[in-house]
Amino acid sequence: MKKVYYILSALLLAFTACGTDGKDINSDDPWEWSKPDEGKPDNDGTVYYPKAEGSVRIMSYNVGAFSKYMSNSTEMVAAMILEAEADVVGLNELDSCNTRHNVNQVKALAAALDGWKWTFGRAMSYKDGAYGNGVVVPRNTDIIDSYTIALPKGTGSEPRSIAVVETPDYILGAAHLDHTSEESVLGQIEVVHAWGQKYKGSSKPVFFCGDMNSRPGSAAINSILTKWEMLSSTENTIPSNAPTSCIDFIFRYRDAASVKVTGTHTMTRFHNGDVTKASDHLPVYADVVF
Repeated sequence: MKKVYYILSALLLAFTACGTDGKDINSDDPWEWSKPDEGKPDNDGTVYYPKAEGSVRIMSYNVGAFSKYMSNSTEMVAAMILEAEADVVGLNELDSCNTRHNVNQVKALAAALDGWKWTFGRAMSYKDGAYGNGVVVPRNTDIIDSYTIALPKGTGSEPRSIAVVETPDYILGAAHLDHTSEESVLGQIEVVHAWGQKYKGSSKPVFFCGDMNSRPGSAAINSILTKWEMLSSTENTIPSNAPTSCIDFIFRYRDAASVKVTGTHTMTRFHNGDVTKASDHLPVYADVVF
C-alpha cells in the first residue's frame, strides 16, 4: 500500500512541477515531501479549534516556501489546513518555477488538498522564476475574479504584492509587507487602503491578511486600523517553536459589509502535522459569520 502511495505522490509532484521531469530540486530524496506520517502525533479525537456552525474560517499562513525547517512541508501544511477546516487560506512566501523550487508551490499545495482552487500573486522575479503570495479555496468555492496588486518597494528590501480572490461571498487579499523600512511599509499600506476603497459600500466583506512584519501598536498596524478592523487575535506567531512576536493578522475593510467574529486563535498544535517544523510562522485564523 505504501508503494502505491509513493507512486501517486510522484505523479502529483510531476503534475504540479514546472519542468517536464517533475523533479523537486530542493530534495535529494524524491519521497521527502510525501511521507504521510512525518510529524503526525496520535489523534485522540480532540478538536483543537472548534468552528461554530455556519462560520467561515479565514486562515493566514506564512509557509516560508515550505522549506524553513524541512525539505518540503507541502503535504504537512495541506493536512493541517484540512484538519483546521479552513474555508480560505491566504499564503505568504511562495516560490514559483525558480531554481530554488522548480514547482509552482501554491499549485502543488492545491493539488495536495485534493483539487482546491488557487491563485498566485507574483511579487518579484526570483532565481529565474518568481516569488510571492497566494490564496487557496476549496474546490466547491467559485472564484469570480483573481488578480495581483503590486506594492511599492520604496526604500524597502524588495517588491511586494497582494494576491486577491473574489468569490460570490467575499473578497480576500493576502500580502507580505516589507520588514526593513517603516517608510516603505507605510507606503504599501496606503496602496492597501486604496485597494479597499475600491469596494467601499460593497455588500460583500473584504478581508486583508498576511505577514505584516509589524507588531500590534506599531505605526504600521495603527495605520491599517484607520481603515480596517482587526479580526484575528494578537497571540504571538513567530518563531513557531517559541513564539515571541505577533506579526501575522487578518483584517476586514470597515466600509464594506460587516461580519461577526465567532472565534480566533493562533494555531499552535495539530494532530496531522508538527506546526513547529512546517514553517517558522504559526498560522492564524478568524471565524466569521456574514
